[in-house]
Amino acid sequence: MVSGYCEEKYFPVKKIFENSFILKKEIGASFSIYKNGSPIINLWGGLKNQKKNWEENTIVNIFSATKGMYETCVAFLFNENQIDIEKPVCHYWNEFRSSDKREIKIKHILNHQSGLYRFKQKITQEDLLDWNKIINILQTQMPDHKSGEKTYYHAKTHGYLIGEIVRKITNKTIGEFLNTYFSKKLNLNLFIGVSKDKLSNIANLYSDPLPKSEEIEFNAFNNPKHEIGFYNTKAWQLAEVPSMNGHANASSIAKIYDLLANDYKFQKKNLLSKNTLDIFLHETENRIDQSLMMPIRWSDGGFILRGGWLFGKNKESFGHNGWGGSLGFADPINGIGIAYTTNKINPSMAADLRIINLLKKFYEII
Repeated sequence: MVSGYCEEKYFPVKKIFENSFILKKEIGASFSIYKNGSPIINLWGGLKNQKKNWEENTIVNIFSATKGMYETCVAFLFNENQIDIEKPVCHYWNEFRSSDKREIKIKHILNHQSGLYRFKQKITQEDLLDWNKIINILQTQMPDHKSGEKTYYHAKTHGYLIGEIVRKITNKTIGEFLNTYFSKKLNLNLFIGVSKDKLSNIANLYSDPLPKSEEIEFNAFNNPKHEIGFYNTKAWQLAEVPSMNGHANASSIAKIYDLLANDYKFQKKNLLSKNTLDIFLHETENRIDQSLMMPIRWSDGGFILRGGWLFGKNKESFGHNGWGGSLGFADPINGIGIAYTTNKINPSMAADLRIINLLKKFYEII
């Protein structure tokens, strides 16, 4: 039922992972912890669909855990002096020169303070696949507040805004950039926009009926509402919807965060300099996130800081989780990267006990 590698001392963690399938808390999942480029734990198990087992190279939609991956791309560009997050967006994107947007800085988008956290007009699932249509909407839409004054998690708009900035600087889509500079070079199963030859590796998403929402006003989450069936279509999987449709396995995400953890702790410069990480991990204003209605600690680079047990025991950890349960984070204290992916959607905003139970046992042993 469960395959992969696990150091003997962490067999109790493996047992918890196995029990998740026995108790039907999981359908298919992967869980990885990497240290200095090698796995401490790299497990996978269950089913990727009704007919096939989850395999080592099985990937799944990780939703907003994707944000940590493309934020690393932006940090890479910063590291190469190709972007300055203190500059206004209009320095790179002419349509932001209008009076209502010209004060918005790159970091205001990264740290969810730009005011462009939602779509103000009705959006369909199909619209999300039309990059030019979405960009036109966002570049002509009035922000909801002055940049820097409030924090609203940009659940769906974030990846389009960052992706368009990256495209204007590099002439590559964010998916192309991620694939060129990370996935291919590091041999990762990590994609924003899956190529046709990789579609068969994708696990189906499964969910109990999602709760119906009665909200009238569009917010960061409900326009459009989640549709699991649509997320299982080839059209969705092939498209680039960076905020919410990255596809990966846990080992690929853990490898990225392992590199970042050691770049930060030991200044190894695998991907980024310590100076770049200091800037991207600088905590922005500590306030209630008005989209999530909780005190999220955002960094200027868009990473979540001090994520509670979702990010393990150490408050220095940073990363990003996603709707449904998938997540990844770096623990610079232990010099490790950790990730978890699943195809059984947890639809609530509450912390997912599947990963928390694994992490608590791991940190108890380590």
